[in-house]
Amino acid sequence: MDKRQDLPADNQWDLLVEHGEWLELGFHALWIEGDNEEELARLLRGDLDARVECDLRTLARMDAEPDAMGVWIGPHAPGWTHAFVFGMWSFHPAIRNLGKRRVFEVQYTGEVGEGLEPLYLNYDGEQLGDVTPPFEEGGDMVLPDYRPYTVGLELEGKRMREHVHLFFCMMGRVTGRFADRDWWTAARAFYRIPREAWEE
Repeated sequence: MDKRQDLPADNQWDLLVEHGEWLELGFHALWIEGDNEEELARLLRGDLDARVECDLRTLARMDAEPDAMGVWIGPHAPGWTHAFVFGMWSFHPAIRNLGKRRVFEVQYTGEVGEGLEPLYLNYDGEQLGDVTPPFEEGGDMVLPDYRPYTVGLELEGKRMREHVHLFFCMMGRVTGRFADRDWWTAARAFYRIPREAWEE
């Protein structure tokens, strides 16, 4: 079977609700090509001296100012790192600073917010376009090279939370690993990012 057409054992949205603490209300996720978590945190200008190893439950209970910047980052699959970033917008200068590597970006602001942005692909400071699955089989894609990964992930007639599930499925196919309970409950590194680090 073509690995680009695999499906996860568990619904990705359901896992997010079960283990993601507050993230069903909104999140900003990056799948970053590369294994060096500390180097990626440095490029995001995280405070490397204030690294905290924690799981999401602990992170949810940490005191932080509203809109404080930070990154919770750790291993995803061989050759890939995953991060949830906080206090950033889509294509933020910090994300543009990640260099010559593919960075896939999903931002969800909740069903009462602006919703779900396209699944963007960034590379070397440029947003190349999006790899959002088409609404119908064979439908248009901005970056058609990624069409083989979209089979069975068509968006038409589905609710936003189902779109989140399908975006996570898409990234599982691209990176070779779907999110599972171990993925959601693992400890990762949290770095605060000083707001002045990205002031123009």
